[in-house]
Amino acid sequence: MAARPTARGFTLVELMIVVAVMAVMAAAVMPALSSLSGADARKGAGELAGSLRALYDTAALRHATCRMVLDLDGRTFGAECAPRLATGSSVVKDDGKAGRAGAAEEDLETRFPDEKDAERRRLLAKTRFGAFSDRLLKKRELPGKTAIREVRVEGRTQPISEGTAYVHFFPGGQAERASIELADGASVYTIVVEPFTGRARVVTGVVKDEP
Repeated sequence: MAARPTARGFTLVELMIVVAVMAVMAAAVMPALSSLSGADARKGAGELAGSLRALYDTAALRHATCRMVLDLDGRTFGAECAPRLATGSSVVKDDGKAGRAGAAEEDLETRFPDEKDAERRRLLAKTRFGAFSDRLLKKRELPGKTAIREVRVEGRTQPISEGTAYVHFFPGGQAERASIELADGASVYTIVVEPFTGRARVVTGVVKDEP
């Protein structure tokens, strides 16, 4: 009678190859699963909302003018604050160049065409912004493929869908009312910034009536 063939198991090398292949496949599948489940968009919305709340508190406590810089093309966000307001005969513009004192209201309207509040125009004209070093407010990239799809700020006539957008926070405990739309595939979240409380609430889906 012929002898039965001896059963052969996996060698250690073969097992290691199988594990490595499975790890590579998992790494390739995970981003797609995150996009389908909306996990990245949800995480990004939470991180940005937390940074907006922190920046509101920072501006109020430090009596500083701050702004959240939203880079729609680069998919990043980060805070900038003015270290001080210019005094005396010189006025510092928000682009870092010195301007003449006593700038006429017409000049301010030209420089800040989307800002309807005269007091805010005067404040922005005297402000020099610089990157903020706080670890909670440092520049960061949105997770996965999450992108800032659209930003709407109170007083601006048109939503911003490319380039750079700003949401300002003022020393008196006020903020610009704004809505920031994040998307990753079919997953969409909107962050709504309240002007007097600094509350940044995350809403599932598109919110077209805000601000």
